[in-house]
Amino acid sequence: MEKKDRNEWTKKFRELGKKKGSHKDFAKLYKEMKTFKENNKKEKK
Repeated sequence: MEKKDRNEWTKKFRELGKKKGSHKDFAKLYKEMKTFKENNKKEKK
């Protein structure tokens, strides 16, 4: 994951925290981040 991408995901998690997101929301965002990360790995190969 590129540094820029990490910064983007950090922002999303922080925004969710400020909005008092539920555990389900965090889990959904985490899964989204993992799929994005996996897709990036596949593209680079």
